[in-house]
Amino acid sequence: MTARLCVETPHHITAFFRPVPAPDPMQAGSLGAGIVVEPAARLCLGAGPIEGEPPWHEAPPHLKLAASRLGVEIGGRASMPLPPGRGYAVSAAAAILGALAAAALRGLSVSRALREAHRVEVEMKTGLGDVPAISCGVGVAVRLSPGPPGSAVIECMPLPPSLVVVVGEGGSMATGELLSALKSEDWAEASRSLHRLASELSAERFLEEALKYTRARRLDERMLGLKLSEVLPRGGVASYYVKKKLAVVVAERDSVEEIASRLAASGLKVRVLSPSRGPPRVVY
Repeated sequence: MTARLCVETPHHITAFFRPVPAPDPMQAGSLGAGIVVEPAARLCLGAGPIEGEPPWHEAPPHLKLAASRLGVEIGGRASMPLPPGRGYAVSAAAAILGALAAAALRGLSVSRALREAHRVEVEMKTGLGDVPAISCGVGVAVRLSPGPPGSAVIECMPLPPSLVVVVGEGGSMATGELLSALKSEDWAEASRSLHRLASELSAERFLEEALKYTRARRLDERMLGLKLSEVLPRGGVASYYVKKKLAVVVAERDSVEEIASRLAASGLKVRVLSPSRGPPRVVY
């Protein structure tokens, strides 16, 4: 193949969720809400290295498996800008890249590609609802029913352009570890949060519910050993929540420097992310 083909996809950070297991991966999933974020993961096939692009990395296993399920063997330039195991849904992003590239090469539908990516995520036990959330592609993604894209009911709401996402990484945690760490009370509280959000679907309500859930279940103390209310400044913070060992702070742009400094002083590795501007896409 000589033509250059590139695909890219945003990531996703869940704020609260409840798993919905099922024997059939295409029936399994989760209910919940989170933020779809960039920088995007990117896969390029065809042409050789291009000056200014990130270095080539070996395609992750989810990427290769999703592509092979659609009849294509992938080995290309994969740029995965966020680390796995921190709560960014990197495995879901990798599966989407592989499936979307394979679909583009074979002339298959985007919907089929995303469904196959969801199947791979569930079968590999690395996620339940990130692929449908990422398929939403803009700002806040609310999963109102389980299953893959095309079956799950997803509501998408942009965040105000003045807001950015500042994250603090406290370490890695596998999805299985997270599911073991969360208790029945956590799932019940997540269901209540989702019910309130579903009755008033808005970005503002999501920010309220994400903060309420983290505080009610003391996730910052349980997962990070920190009280974020004592770490963060009083002004400039629209909301915060915790996914795995990741502190997620939704903040005004002019407060980023102070928030980042405070998170770093607490021993967290800081990154500044942007709410996503679009869903997974072929960019050629």
